[in-house]
Amino acid sequence: MKVVLDSSVLIAASISRAGVCAELLEDVLTHHELVMSDFIAGELGRKLTDKFNFPEREVRQLRRFLARMATTVEPADLPPDVCRDPGDIPVRGTAVAAGASILVTVDKDLLALGEFQGIVIIRPGEFWQRTTG
Repeated sequence: MKVVLDSSVLIAASISRAGVCAELLEDVLTHHELVMSDFIAGELGRKLTDKFNFPEREVRQLRRFLARMATTVEPADLPPDVCRDPGDIPVRGTAVAAGASILVTVDKDLLALGEFQGIVIIRPGEFWQRTTG
């Protein structure tokens, strides 16, 4: 199954290195196809560096690792009125371009949709309920 993890989930996995998001990333890498875009990778790098003071070297290593492990797509062009938050458009565009089944996020604007063009939008904790049930 193709799965998109937004930057907030990837950040949580990187910071905690244990817990729900870290386990989720490991599960997706092991049993599914992780799909990313340069937009999500860029947002991940910026936030880890600027907000969480991650060393640039670690951020580069993480981005290289994810580039090797994930399929990278160019986000689909979506109309500007498709989201309350225009910053979420490339995340949804990534999922659409990938033909993803699931978008995992903690973003309230994205979660409020529940589904978009057949892509289920869920919280990290809901992932196993959807994929093992």
